[in-house]
Amino acid sequence: MSYDKILKDTQTNFLKHKSQAEDTLQEYKEDFLSMNLAALKSISQHAENIIKSMDSEIVKNNLTESWLQGKIAVTEDYMKTIHDFVMFASSSDDKTVAGCGCGKKKATQQPAKKEEPKKKD
Repeated sequence: MSYDKILKDTQTNFLKHKSQAEDTLQEYKEDFLSMNLAALKSISQHAENIIKSMDSEIVKNNLTESWLQGKIAVTEDYMKTIHDFVMFASSSDDKTVAGCGCGKKKATQQPAKKEEPKKKD
């Protein structure tokens, strides 16, 4: 087998696998888009239902529960982060540190070294 044939076969296989990988990535992206859009619509519908039901004393009373304040505050923060990223992040931004920074590696803190007592001469 000649060097040229091996090189040509390698290039052909590489391009074939690269194309398959790009197709798979595009399928994942389409799935994520569909799932994320459905989740955002659900969030919006639930929030609208609560707001539209504000004439109900039960709804008003339930909204005064103290544990809801934390849940609503966290949800608001998450939604603002999602909004700002989706609306304003450029495609070249580092996605691992966007928003909450969940993908960013945390610096590991080394424990303090225990000092040996000084020996008296």
